[in-house]
Amino acid sequence: MLLQTRINNTTYTVDLSSPRSIAIALDFDGQQPNHFGSPIASSAPLKIGNFIGDTLQGSSCNCEQITLVPHCVGTHTESIGHVLNSKNSLIDCLDDQLKAATLISVSPNSGIQSAEHYQPALTDMDQIITQKDLHQKLGTISQNKNNEFLHSLIIRTLPNVEDKRFLKYGTEYQPPFFSNDAMEFIFALGVEHLLVDLPSVDRMYDEGLLSNHRIFWNIEPEGQTEKNHYHQHKTITEMVFVPQQIKDGHYLLDIQHPRWKTDAIPSNPILYPLTEIN
Repeated sequence: MLLQTRINNTTYTVDLSSPRSIAIALDFDGQQPNHFGSPIASSAPLKIGNFIGDTLQGSSCNCEQITLVPHCVGTHTESIGHVLNSKNSLIDCLDDQLKAATLISVSPNSGIQSAEHYQPALTDMDQIITQKDLHQKLGTISQNKNNEFLHSLIIRTLPNVEDKRFLKYGTEYQPPFFSNDAMEFIFALGVEHLLVDLPSVDRMYDEGLLSNHRIFWNIEPEGQTEKNHYHQHKTITEMVFVPQQIKDGHYLLDIQHPRWKTDAIPSNPILYPLTEIN
């Protein structure tokens, strides 16, 4: 199915028959990504009295009970409730509209050798995504804060190895994260939906500060106080995987998710390619 849409006063065709998922498929019986030492996602036949939801055990049907931590075991989208006492649920923050989006690829750099900052202070082990890199990759689009393609920003880190779908992030392998300068730049651009292929926009062990989350949602550095309620609708999606055949550029984005009343939900971000009509 082909549709037409206007973005930035330019007309595009959208091929809805060519969706491109950037979610990691979660295999309950195989390899999974994992963050922060969380229990793995698991499934088991439902057992109630004499009923066992497994046809291999003689049941008439399969019925599984699933256990998972959305923040730590796969692609998920989180709301401002992640860092507030109010625990705003994602479905109260995220609408179901297609969103104009930009995909860029960046290479993390040594944090200690950078002139950029992070709270808590950077160490010689830190690899960061910098404001400088984001500015260079976005080019002229970043000069117009009203550009609709800044509504959603998808960031793929390089190298983009297939094993990224199954990495175990912990003390032995701590992933890159954003400098505070980079997140302040993203905030200034007016990005409403940020999608990254990292398990967190913050350092894994950051003394509980979550400084980048707070910058993105405009929350005070300490406590659970919002500076401006206007930012409640913004979302962060972590642990995506953008296959190499999906090129940097502009897309329509559909963040699919179940209707769960919680601060983070497993999600399936879908990209639709755009073709400009001359």
